[in-house]
Amino acid sequence: MQKIKGIGRKVISTFVLGGMALGVAATTAEALELRYSDLGPPRGPRAEALQWWADELAKRTNNEVTVKIYWSQSLVKAKETMKAVGAGLADSGTILGIYTPAELPLWNLANAPFGVSDVWVGMRTWHEMRQAAPELRQETQKKNVRIVANFSTGAVDILSKEPITTVEDVKGKKFRTSGGWTALLKNLGASTVKVGFGELYQALDRGTIDATQNYIQAVKAYKHYEVAGHITEISMGQVLGFGLGINLKTYKKLSDNNREILDQVSVEMMDHFAKSYNGAVADAKAKMTAGIDGKKVQIHTVKDVEKWQAAGAGFVTSWKEKAGEKGVDADAFYAKFEEIRAKYEKELADKGYPWTRN
Repeated sequence: MQKIKGIGRKVISTFVLGGMALGVAATTAEALELRYSDLGPPRGPRAEALQWWADELAKRTNNEVTVKIYWSQSLVKAKETMKAVGAGLADSGTILGIYTPAELPLWNLANAPFGVSDVWVGMRTWHEMRQAAPELRQETQKKNVRIVANFSTGAVDILSKEPITTVEDVKGKKFRTSGGWTALLKNLGASTVKVGFGELYQALDRGTIDATQNYIQAVKAYKHYEVAGHITEISMGQVLGFGLGINLKTYKKLSDNNREILDQVSVEMMDHFAKSYNGAVADAKAKMTAGIDGKKVQIHTVKDVEKWQAAGAGFVTSWKEKAGEKGVDADAFYAKFEEIRAKYEKELADKGYPWTRN
């Protein structure tokens, strides 16, 4: 990896020599600017939530901790973010586990097809899992990285050039896929293709692919509706191995108070993002079905969802085998995940989302 040039960290130490007559030791206040590497552009609900996190962190720490966000992989490439954060080339960044599945095998369970359906439940579940499972924390700690919040892609749905409502419609189609959805769609008879998310528009436009796993709010944000007019709402889980990471040594250097503030703002950011995400999905559906610049999208549902679920069932079985090979009690880990997920699903059913409660 090349060195990043022209980017400096501003660390200003101010020594306050008050109260010496009373025998009070001198204290040190440190102002730190965190260089944050993000994989996407500064638009959409996750980007908005990330900027909110940066603004709140600065406000609540009285500018002792500030964040400069480098959008669209302008600091480091997305696939290199975890290494860059661990090495200190970036102080913090957005880490996507599907880019390093071999290094983060336990977290990869978060990307199970048909895993968690709700964005808020998913993020809260995996954030708490990280607190409850030391072996999960150790995966990133070995890389000198601490994950302080969970992100989500939102529900994995399908964008296609022709309607897809049954498994028969999948057979023979060229699908852009990633993660556990590759095996699922192969099992249904699709021909899978590796295409970067930023290249989806061109791939659909040129006919390189017929369809892709996608996310409703992203279809609108990236204008994919211009080149593919059909969305199948199937909610095949979420990419939840997706988090906000910070260099572990940098995290430990923060004052106790600023660490507490960072942790609290990070939790609140997940709620802020979930609220924004839900609104963005509703807005995207309404506008795309009504038509944007003459381009309308039709939204479909599947008639045989149980067949899709069966096609993706091998993911968890395979995950348990791989986790067991690494000395992890996979059944206990999975049981804890199910327990925490059930807790948040019940909380949502009983109380609604945090931002809707009185």
